[in-house]
Amino acid sequence: MFRRLILFFLIILFLKSGFAQNPTYYHNFRPTDSHIILTSWRVDFNDIGDYYIIESIDVLNRVTELRLMHNDKLYESDCYDVSIIRFEYKQDTIIQYNMINDSLFSAGIECGDPAKLIYVLQGNDIIKCISYTDYDIYLKGNFDLEEDFRIQLENEKEKCKNGKTEDHSIVWGYYFSSTKYNGKLPTKKDVTLEGFYLPYSEKAKESQFAIQNCERLDE
Repeated sequence: MFRRLILFFLIILFLKSGFAQNPTYYHNFRPTDSHIILTSWRVDFNDIGDYYIIESIDVLNRVTELRLMHNDKLYESDCYDVSIIRFEYKQDTIIQYNMINDSLFSAGIECGDPAKLIYVLQGNDIIKCISYTDYDIYLKGNFDLEEDFRIQLENEKEKCKNGKTEDHSIVWGYYFSSTKYNGKLPTKKDVTLEGFYLPYSEKAKESQFAIQNCERLDE
């Protein structure tokens, strides 16, 4: 009996040591003046281009992080845009964090995306979306703000301290994920995927990871 217990714990340690590691996926993209366009899904590591996305997933086959890369460094745009998208999962809730780097959230004020989006689900339907903006990036950062703009930001910060209701048809960050929510794409109840646009992907119809029946949205 004792030997069986030892064997059992050895198997558990073996599995945790890497035998059952979650896979990592790579997707190529190209930048435009306003956004990025995915050009190929799940390419081999040896086939990644200058611009690519690293997709990490958890044991439940849900995307946990998307890192936008350029020549093996975090992708940087001309504005406060997103370089890292992280996801946290709670009961009936998906939380999306939009980040410029590993420690700084997106401001989402003059351009870019809000620091955090909370999607409340009922089954596979999005019933509420709340966004949170990180005003302190400007208010406490090293920016030469005009006084009127500073006052405006302080008023907006107080007004939106409990978040702002958004009208999102899908989980925005899932545009760049092949795994999404265990292969599912939560949407608002009145949204049908037939004919739904996938604006960030080329040749969306040919992609097994794209939304069914998607057309490319012209730039």
